[in-house]
Amino acid sequence: MIAADGVESKFARWCGIDTTVPMAEIETCVQYLMTDIDIDSGLNAFYLGRDVAPEGYVWIFSKGEKTANVGIGISGKMCKDGKRPKDYLDAFIAEHLPNGKIIELMAGGVSACKPLECTVADGLIIVGDAARLSDPITGGGIINAMYTGKLAGEVAAESIAAGGDCSKKALMRYDTEWRCSKMGKGLKRNYQVKEIFIKLKDEKLNSIVKSVNKLDMEIFDTKYLIRELVKYNPWLLKDIGTLRRLLD
Repeated sequence: MIAADGVESKFARWCGIDTTVPMAEIETCVQYLMTDIDIDSGLNAFYLGRDVAPEGYVWIFSKGEKTANVGIGISGKMCKDGKRPKDYLDAFIAEHLPNGKIIELMAGGVSACKPLECTVADGLIIVGDAARLSDPITGGGIINAMYTGKLAGEVAAESIAAGGDCSKKALMRYDTEWRCSKMGKGLKRNYQVKEIFIKLKDEKLNSIVKSVNKLDMEIFDTKYLIRELVKYNPWLLKDIGTLRRLLD
């Protein structure tokens, strides 16, 4: 059985796997599909800041002329009455997109935690968001889900073809291989970077964001991005010595 049932992953829990995400490491998200908004359809926009989206960000992802997905994700520990993701998003829209029309709403959670300690068990492989494999910095998970889904299918097929041994030991190649992959190493690094960045005050976040203008956005790789941000914001290494080790 391959558990690919997303961040809530009921199936893995039924199989005895603890898939609990700590409140501080779940991004609680709300997104509107909006139209009649004044945006540049060739750009995606991100807004950071504790008053805008504490320990998260607001996004505007264009879907064509005057139409976009406009959403927010904030840390679960920041949610309280009057300060839910929808409250922050509605305030943002009132200020930046007051004439827009909301035609669809969706909500959900995105894990920003470490992956599960083990993503296989007897007769079971866990993939994608169910295995907590979304990127801790961006929340992105489609590529990771596709990669681990393909790998899980290959390992499962090989185990069945080799005589039907679907024990945890036989399936461990899946867990070992994704952890040793570029994706696995990136998740480990990005979790540590996330833990650093969520503690930064807005003034330092502004300094980082301004330096993005100097980057070659044709090379949109997280490791490259972090290296270049450190180059233009050397105080990061002074304040946060662990970044040097993370970038080796």
